[in-house]
Amino acid sequence: MLPTASNEYRYWKILRSVGFTLLIFLAFINIAGILATLLKALLALVARDQVTVEVVYQLFYAAVYLSAFMLPVIFLRKMIRKAGFSYQPMRASLKVSPWLPLILFAGIAVVLATAYLNASMISIFSFFDFSKLLPETTENSPWYSVVLTFLVICLVPAVCEEFLFRGAILTNLLPFGRSQAILISALLFGLMHQNFAQFFYAFCAGIVLGLVYERTGSIWSCMLLHLTNNFFSTFESELANAFGSRLSPVAITVLEVFVFAVGLISAAILILRFAPRKQTFREGIFGKPVPADDTYAEYPLPAKQRIKRFFNVPMSLFLILALVEAVLVLVLLPFMP
Repeated sequence: MLPTASNEYRYWKILRSVGFTLLIFLAFINIAGILATLLKALLALVARDQVTVEVVYQLFYAAVYLSAFMLPVIFLRKMIRKAGFSYQPMRASLKVSPWLPLILFAGIAVVLATAYLNASMISIFSFFDFSKLLPETTENSPWYSVVLTFLVICLVPAVCEEFLFRGAILTNLLPFGRSQAILISALLFGLMHQNFAQFFYAFCAGIVLGLVYERTGSIWSCMLLHLTNNFFSTFESELANAFGSRLSPVAITVLEVFVFAVGLISAAILILRFAPRKQTFREGIFGKPVPADDTYAEYPLPAKQRIKRFFNVPMSLFLILALVEAVLVLVLLPFMP
């Protein structure tokens, strides 16, 4: 039995709370999907036109998707407090960093690069048609469809996913080490997508979002980056529809080269400006604050104990269920319309 005052006990209890929270999330997100499918089938029977079906279905889906992420945040707070520890509130500074435009471009560039790497990895498994997992796009989409797409694919995920994975999970793991907290939250964020086609891409995006959250001290910066990334992907789809099959590859390539080039320049500027510099004793004498090292932890633990306590029962169960659902997606891909 672990001593209740030890760092290992605290770490174990916090991670158990996170594991239980993610199990609650899985239950919510699957129930939400079933309810949304049933509603769409019901609307198809009673609604007079397709527009009503689409609008009501998308708004309902957005609401239940939002709930599936936000309610576990409340559950995690209660679990941590019940375990006898203080819940770490998310960092939500309203002060906008003057470097935010550069952060957005640099973040999009990194995520775009991982998206191409992810696509290359997926192409190895060419016998799976992963395109069926992507959002459907149609030519000449009506205005209401564009608005709904922005709401359901861009805005809602940017808000609720950041609240859970950065605002709640990452924040409450930070006392055990910043690098570890970012990696664990990114891993769980990747598994949350429940399919192998998006895991690597989402994991890398989770690392970028975690770094932005930790460095800016604001969940709003993460939401804006997440929203911008989602909007960029959606905009590319609409751009492809607008230019047609002949010109769309050229238009998309030009756009991506521009964004990637600006992102690289932005990243270089940020690295030069904020790269850690070696502090000297003389600098300390004159009162200059010495920033905490990236490996600093309020409650330090040896790596062996961290790994051992990570695989607690509820967390292991979440990992297994997420992988099982990912395998089921692969199995069901050939039967998807």
